Amino acid sequence: MKNFSVLIATILFFLPSLTIYACSCAYSEPPTAFNEAEAVFIGKMLGGTEKFSVEYEKGKKQELEAGMVKFKTLENFKGNISEEITIAISSMRGTSCGDYGLISGETYLVYAYSYETKDNKFLSSGVCTRTAPIKGKEVKEDLKFLRNLPPIGTGGNLEGRIWLDNKKMYGGGAKPLSNIKLKITGEDGNSRTVISNKNGDFQLNKIRAGKYRVEPILPKHLFVEDDFEEVTVADRGTAQVRFEAYFKGTIIGKSFDKNGIGYDSLSLRLASTGKIEREIYGHSDNEKGDFSVEGIPPGNYILYIELDHEDYNKNRKYYYPGTFDRKKAKIIKIGLGEKVEGINFPLPDEYQIRSIEGQVFFADGKPAAKTEVLLLCPQNSKPNGFTIESGAVSTETDENGNFKMLGFKGTSYWLESRSEKDGSRYSPLNKITLDKDLKNIKLVLSETGFSGSCGEKPS
Repeated sequence: MKNFSVLIATILFFLPSLTIYACSCAYSEPPTAFNEAEAVFIGKMLGGTEKFSVEYEKGKKQELEAGMVKFKTLENFKGNISEEITIAISSMRGTSCGDYGLISGETYLVYAYSYETKDNKFLSSGVCTRTAPIKGKEVKEDLKFLRNLPPIGTGGNLEGRIWLDNKKMYGGGAKPLSNIKLKITGEDGNSRTVISNKNGDFQLNKIRAGKYRVEPILPKHLFVEDDFEEVTVADRGTAQVRFEAYFKGTIIGKSFDKNGIGYDSLSLRLASTGKIEREIYGHSDNEKGDFSVEGIPPGNYILYIELDHEDYNKNRKYYYPGTFDRKKAKIIKIGLGEKVEGINFPLPDEYQIRSIEGQVFFADGKPAAKTEVLLLCPQNSKPNGFTIESGAVSTETDENGNFKMLGFKGTSYWLESRSEKDGSRYSPLNKITLDKDLKNIKLVLSETGFSGSCGEKPS
């Protein structure tokens, strides 16, 4: 699992010591940044292919350069690089991040990362890396680490953390998992076991550089979404890996209308019955109406769906086994890691399921295969009506451009198709109301089509 510096906000600020515009970022620590980078060096910036100026104070400007930026190497810490090296630097112009660039003639500590396109492979750096002017205070921590590196061939470190993450539950939170065994296997097939401490942390130091597979050995009532992670430990670097574990508690059932027809995009909520109400979300995922709610801690719960009104404050809840009265909702008890099946949840009588079938074409009349079709912005056609909360309602056309989707009777939708082949194309917006099953709908992709917001053309 990569742990590159992550852009966490798009607020612009000015750093006088760096004389660049940059984004607010969360940075990897120097040992991890060193591990992830393809090359780390100190170099004098000789010039870039993209030149522009930015204003950082009223009337004051700074000339910056980006694009393909050339450096003269002064000191090398990692990577097989020459005396002169060219690094791709994105200017970020036109993005919410703002303009980013380097100053010609300035000396920088550069963390460069391998980047591949279909036709080329090169090194890149830029915003949200630890690349910074050598004279700035920001690099003191880096230089202390880099200039005290052990000899080449020493090996690297692997460290990580594992926790019980209730992010699927509103009001949950994370709890470190201690005394968890983790099996770490190298490319040679040899395995070692480490144990997490009270903070959920684990580590393995001075191991041979190379790829490693890290696999947590969990109690039967817990699971992780990926059974293992593969990481690369660089010589003298520190690779990091993180695991989020969840309870195996699961509810499985069916949702259907008064005619027994299932709906494939229903959103469900499972609420705890304790003093602090917490919620876990689930969904149906096929035309039979089969649904599941996963990652449930032990406890007592009620299951419900939300009915949305134009005025959010008027939203209603409809509870299993079929009531608007919370007092009549049936309690579902979940034991540690237990799976509860056979939950049949009928929808309110007025919400009957209808189908939409049609075909998507390109402007030249050819069927548009593997094209996305969406039902957007559901709205009850009755004044003050409610719509059942659902997930993203979308499908993909078959080889002949055919599609089939489900919606609710009496609900209006915007029907749209989208294709990214040979440039973005959209169908003109089609507003439909499902009073009955609809067939033979024809959608035509066009460069003049648009993806609007609930029927409103973008400005």
